Amino acid sequence: IRAEQELDGLRSAAAETSNSLGKLASNLSGVGNQLTDIGGKLTAGVTAPIAAGFTLAVEGTRELRGDLAKLKTNVDTAGGSIELTTEALEYLEAVTGETDSNVEALSNLLQAGFTDNQLLEAVDALSGAVIKFPDTLKIEGLADGLEETLATGAGVGPFAEMIERLGYNLDDFNAGLAEASKRG
Repeated sequence: IRAEQELDGLRSAAAETSNSLGKLASNLSGVGNQLTDIGGKLTAGVTAPIAAGFTLAVEGTRELRGDLAKLKTNVDTAGGSIELTTEALEYLEAVTGETDSNVEALSNLLQAGFTDNQLLEAVDALSGAVIKFPDTLKIEGLADGLEETLATGAGVGPFAEMIERLGYNLDDFNAGLAEASKRG
């Protein structure tokens, strides 16, 4: 009898343990589902903004990357130094803060034949005019005007305007440029 009572007690304890384990498994399953739901919400709530941020960053730098690729191509075509051109770009960035205009200005100067130290000297001279006349003379226009001036043999555009604003006679400048062109 006693053995039967102990056996019944063990069966009862085993049944309770089994019942408790079943409840624990059910609870753990519920917790797992909740964690999955939380993870889904975190993924949607956190990952989506991060993914959107990366997309915006890529889109936001697309133009910059395009400008820099254009500049690199122009440096290679002109046979210039990317290191010195980068130095010129950094200098112009400090003066104007307008990357697209700076890239365009450097591209114009490279097309005009300015490379390496000549490029740095031209950037230094033109940026002085931008600093002196910040609201009216822009680096991009000055570089374009200088390129056209050298191509046509006469001061034109914003470069001609700069010459006059600095107090020089444009006709005298043009005569001197023609003489310099004759002498090579």
